[in-house]
Amino acid sequence: MREKREKRFEEIYMEYKDTVFAISIMYLKDYQLAEDAAQEVFVKVLKKLNSLKDKSKTKAWISKIAINVCRNKLKHSSRREIPYDTLPQNTQNDIISDIDFAIDEALSGLSPELNEVVILYYYQGFTQKEISSILNIPTTTTAYRLRTAKSQLKKSLKEYYNE
Repeated sequence: MREKREKRFEEIYMEYKDTVFAISIMYLKDYQLAEDAAQEVFVKVLKKLNSLKDKSKTKAWISKIAINVCRNKLKHSSRREIPYDTLPQNTQNDIISDIDFAIDEALSGLSPELNEVVILYYYQGFTQKEISSILNIPTTTTAYRLRTAKSQLKKSLKEYYNE
């Protein structure tokens, strides 16, 4: 029994480690915090593995755990961010292109509620119905948050696209 559980955990870890880290890095915007969060997610997954009955919902289940871990880290984090424009110029160029930086800044400007639906929809590929289930909100709320986020991102990024 224990061997079966360990094998199942290993399969889940191998399949979803990149997804968990991607969610963590997008939420936390800090590599080390994201690594810590990802590790914490898989500790929780191991502890709660028996509560996952429907294997088809594994990605949604793990994503929900990752979001909750990241939310908690943001609430309890006393981290200090280094302003981007204080980095040496060559470091700025090495780290990120102008458009990537603009997108990152635009996403950072969204409220946490809008940011999480953007991450789940555009970066993780969940449907609106799946997002509603993960976040325990109505599908109409998910749709509204996506529309609102797109509108705000469009305003923030208008200089980077042609209409």
